[in-house]
Amino acid sequence: MLGKERKGDAEYLDSCRSKRNIVEYDYVGGVTGHDADELIEFVKELKADVLDWLNKNHPEQGF
Repeated sequence: MLGKERKGDAEYLDSCRSKRNIVEYDYVGGVTGHDADELIEFVKELKADVLDWLNKNHPEQGF
């Protein structure tokens, strides 16, 4: 959807998913508050980029 330039973003999200799985099932404390804050900011930026792309490519939908 957003192109090859966002491949790094997909890899980042996958690494977060992997870390979550490890922490959820293996041990507590593997994720810091900083990790969570970083992910929240990333997701906010990604959401803005996705909405921008949708508005440019599908303006009739009114995102």
